[in-house]
This record gives sequence, structure tokens and C-alpha cells, in this order.
Amino acid sequence: MAATDQTSPGIGVLKPGQIIRPIVNADDVPDLVSRLYGLTVTSVKELNSYDDKNFHVQVTGPSKNPHITEVCPHGYTFKILNSMDTKNEKLVDAQNQMMLFLHSKGFNVPKPEKNVFGSYMKAEKLTPPPDDFLTNNVTEAPSQEYMIRLLTFLPGKILHQVEYTPELFYECGVFAGKLDKELKNFKNETLLSRKSIWMLESTLDLRKFLFAIKDEGQRNMIEEILEAWEKNVTPVIPKLEKGMMHGDLNEQNIIVQPDPDNSEKYHLSGLIDFGDIQYSCFVFEVAIIVMYAMIEVKVMEPNEAGGHILAGYLTQRDLSELEWEVLKECVAARFAQSLTMGAYSIQQDPGNDYLLVTAAKGWKVLREFWTTPKEQVISRWKNIIESYQRRS
Repeated sequence: MAATDQTSPGIGVLKPGQIIRPIVNADDVPDLVSRLYGLTVTSVKELNSYDDKNFHVQVTGPSKNPHITEVCPHGYTFKILNSMDTKNEKLVDAQNQMMLFLHSKGFNVPKPEKNVFGSYMKAEKLTPPPDDFLTNNVTEAPSQEYMIRLLTFLPGKILHQVEYTPELFYECGVFAGKLDKELKNFKNETLLSRKSIWMLESTLDLRKFLFAIKDEGQRNMIEEILEAWEKNVTPVIPKLEKGMMHGDLNEQNIIVQPDPDNSEKYHLSGLIDFGDIQYSCFVFEVAIIVMYAMIEVKVMEPNEAGGHILAGYLTQRDLSELEWEVLKECVAARFAQSLTMGAYSIQQDPGNDYLLVTAAKGWKVLREFWTTPKEQVISRWKNIIESYQRRS
């Protein structure tokens, strides 16, 4: 997701009319990888991305980079950060440090590689876009300088590509709980003050982007959610347990692998995309993964998905009464973020179909979820959780 924030002077939360996604041709990638990382590229494939540009590159032959002594057999993700995150080297360093920390703890996450200059990142000036790139909706031209990184590639499929099952949701919950527990030991000063439009604490900033939602009924529903957030969640945020978190546990970032004994069955195997890491409320992490699980699920009603995820999560970390009380509003707020910012972003980048993933079914799922009484939603989730507990 977009990781736009204001952690240092001159860096602001994304504003309407601002284009931050890099304009990069895939044909330019091999030369960049060779010059910056001393690797020979054999193939380039662009990957889904919201505000960055990501490419899966396969390489061959020995490395000419003294810092890469063993070439990753699965290739690499060549990441070109958006212009806003490029301005914040401390944030990029925090992302690298979190991945290195989790990698050292046995988590299957991408490992940042040093470039030929001995650094995990480098800002590069790239070819500017054509003069006619700007549209009537754009008030600021794209930057020509972008931060570049190289990460080991995680093989497998993304969760979005396989059939969702209760077992997979449970595994996602367990993984999220383990992640939150381990990250209690990760320290980073930069993340303590980070602000981003994609952090749930920034939910009320969505009011600046509501103009992008053209359907009056949809816009009114988002306004209802924002009012509920302001009334029920904002006052209690200081009381909620906080820690370092991934911040974007969605179906595009969770990697799965087939079961060795059953190729039609999948298990969670890894996690990618650390662009939204933050210091925030743990209940937000849970709400995010629940929300994205609801979008494409077919084996159960979307409103039931959260029960299976929470059943796994609770094996690692308990939820307080206060966290239970605000959980529905938190899930709805993530829907509001994804749908509102998706509507806005597609106006700025009409050719990026990835921006429409949530919108395809999200409005219908959100309406059913939001109009279901909170007590009914929580009761159903707890019944599912208890069914797991009875099995053990």
C-alpha cells in the first residue's frame, strides 16, 4: 500500500492531486541492477504495487558485488520506492532493519541486499515522464529521484491466488500473533513518530478524499464509519496496547506454498511488503488481516472469516475487552481506507488495475458487515473461536 507519511521535515501525508508513483520502464531495470548490484539480469516481470514499482528479476552467473557472495536462486525483488517515501531515508532504513531482524528470528521474509556501494539503499535520478503525463487532476509533477533497493524473492503464490479455507485463515491468525509478539523486541525511533494515510490512526484524514467516491450511498456509508470511529475509537486509542507492526497483512502480501502431500492444499509460508510498518495499536493489525480476508472468501460468509483468523491469533496474544469493543469499527475503517483511497488513486493512475482489487467486491461486503449489529458480529466470531478451543 501507499506508505506516505510525515516523519521528518518536508514530508507530508499524501495530498489530493499528488502523483508519487515512479514512472519506470521495465526495459531500464537490467542496466540498473547491473550498475547498482553487480548482477546480470535474465528476465524482468513487473509485480503488483500500489505506490511503488516492483519487479521480479531473475539473474545468472556469479555476482560482481562483493556484498552478495551467494546469489538467491529464486531471484530478487527490485524495488523503486515512490517519491514521498524516497525523501525519508530513516523510514526506508527502518523497513530494512525490521526485515533483517525478522529474518534473523527465522521468519520467511525478504532479505535486503547491499549494493556495490555497501548500502542497503540508494537514491537514483531516473528518466522524467513525458510532458503530457500530467492530467487535470494532478497538481504536482512526479519526482525524478527514487530510492532503489534489492530484496531476496520469496517463491510461492500470494494468498489472493488460491482458494481461501478456514485452515489458511487460522494459520494467518497464528502468524500475525507470532509476528506481533516478536516485534515487541524490535526497537526503532523513526517508527515511533510515523504518520501515514494508511495507518488506522489516520482514519479521519479520509475526509479529504471523499470527493473521489461518486456514488452518494457509498460516500454516506464511509461518512457513517468515520463518525463511529471519531466517537468510539479516537477517545480510547491512548488506552490500547501498542507495538511495532507490519501494518498491511493483506492477501497480496501473504505468501503460501502447496502442501507436500496435497497440491490442492496450501499453507502460509512467508510475508512480503514492509512499506507500511509502524508503531501502533495491535488491534489494528488484527483488523487489517480480518478485513482483507473477507473480500474474496467463498467457503463461508464474509462476516465469519474473522472468527477463524481470531482463533489463530488468540493462541499467541489475547485481546482485551476494550480491543473487542472497537474491533468492528477498526475492520470497517480499513474497508473505508482501502475503498476511498482506491477510488482516489484510480483517478490518478487509471491503468493500474491493482487499485481496483478491493473495490471489485468490497463495497457489497462492507455494506453487509457494517449493517450487521456489532453484538451479532462479535458473537459469531466468538462462537467460531470456541469451536477451535473445543477441538484442542
